[in-house]
Amino acid sequence: MRRAVLVLAAVLPLAACGTASPAPAASGAVTVQDCAGKDVTFESAPKRVVTLDGYAAQTLVRLGVADKIVGTGFPAPFTADAAPHRDVLAKIPVLAERVPVTEVVAAQQPDLVLTSFESFGGPPGSPKDSDLVTMKAKGLTSCLGGKFAKLTDLSPTYDYVRKLGAVFGVRDRAEKLVAELEGRAKAVRTSSGAKPKVLVLQDNPVAGQPLQTSGAGTIAHALITMAGGESIFSDVSSMHAEISPEEVVQRDPQVVWVITDYTFAKLKGQELVAAVKANPLLANTTAGKQGRIVSTSQYLVSFPSPLNLDGLEQLANALHA
Repeated sequence: MRRAVLVLAAVLPLAACGTASPAPAASGAVTVQDCAGKDVTFESAPKRVVTLDGYAAQTLVRLGVADKIVGTGFPAPFTADAAPHRDVLAKIPVLAERVPVTEVVAAQQPDLVLTSFESFGGPPGSPKDSDLVTMKAKGLTSCLGGKFAKLTDLSPTYDYVRKLGAVFGVRDRAEKLVAELEGRAKAVRTSSGAKPKVLVLQDNPVAGQPLQTSGAGTIAHALITMAGGESIFSDVSSMHAEISPEEVVQRDPQVVWVITDYTFAKLKGQELVAAVKANPLLANTTAGKQGRIVSTSQYLVSFPSPLNLDGLEQLANALHA
């Protein structure tokens, strides 16, 4: 999984990303657009699908087409799911614990390769667009980034669901799923008062080193906004960014939101949360003084997935408890 590390001052504009609504093509084929606005045409619904990550597989399970998946990589997000979906996910062959390499993917002879990451070829050895051409497979990614340079809603998640619904010929299921997710989002409890200022942390801060946070183009930023909060680093456009402890104290977060389970974090789960609560670098912030440290697994809030709504509900409850 790629990590774009930018300093706080580097707020870069992102290129536009086309995600026009899926349209029927000639002879019953379906044409959708990739994130660069290029048409991708499917003469029929895919029969052999490799999902490079668990997030994409979770979406296909909810669309009722899990039987088309011949293998998945990075199954870790499955641990955040619940029955009955977890039972279906458990039957999917796991190709690799991380994103599988090109040779492993090609061996499955897929006609479609999916990822909920924003592009192909990020992790070393994983399939690039040119590799998909060689193996004669279509490829689709989520459009996280680009036109969503400052993300304030779950448009990438809904767009991805609708696009996959069109590709697999289950538009009605996709619309029903989107309606359910949007309904849950509208039902989230927020406050009519001042918006709590939120700092996202991805690892335990270390003295003399930058802190790891999430920028404005992320699902995490969207969930903070939807939950009635305000990210203190909404002016940072990178997915992952490094910021100074001094800047954190100056912006004074009222809530620290620890996103756990990143592969690069030195501590995982509640061990990370406990370390952040005890960290003296946050002691002079309002969040540190009041002990307002909350947490969510990255498997709910990092990439487009139906589980983004679980993350939203958790965060909203924590912000407005």
